[in-house]
Amino acid sequence: EKRKERIQRSRQEKDRKQSLGAGILLKKCLEERGISVHDIRYGTHGKPEIEGCFFNISHSHDLAVCVIADAPVGCDVEKKGRFREGIAERFFTEQEVFYLKQFEGEGKRDEFLRLWTMKESYLKMTGEGLQFPLDRIEFEIDEDVKVYRDGKLCNCKIKEYDFADYKITVCSEEDNFGELIISQ
Repeated sequence: EKRKERIQRSRQEKDRKQSLGAGILLKKCLEERGISVHDIRYGTHGKPEIEGCFFNISHSHDLAVCVIADAPVGCDVEKKGRFREGIAERFFTEQEVFYLKQFEGEGKRDEFLRLWTMKESYLKMTGEGLQFPLDRIEFEIDEDVKVYRDGKLCNCKIKEYDFADYKITVCSEEDNFGELIISQ
């Protein structure tokens, strides 16, 4: 019912279709594990949850993504395209903005999308969503990605996927990620 209400509140038809598609994907993924969507409850920040099962969905343009895990998990998908640099300066930390300045053109766009999808996937994992200030979370990109919240190192892992013209990032408390994306 909550998803139905959310879909009906969407003004744009494409947004309604994307949300419906993501909901159908979630239903299918849960059913494959013997779980009913009727078991979904809503947590403190309104994040949907099921006892003993962690999941998250995201959609962008023509792609919907669903992740299911044994630990808290969040995901984000964004279609690769143009971006405005002012967004990074408004929402990213000084270090992240400095990091982006070493890139040009598509490389800068791709690194921006990396950081953006990392931030969204982290906030979806915690259930706080985008109402939480994005500049309080910082990502240090090295061989491994380190996540800092208010300057303190977090115990979470990041897995990135490139799929067609999309950037997909999954954030979880466990380091147990699938290597492949299953396309349906």
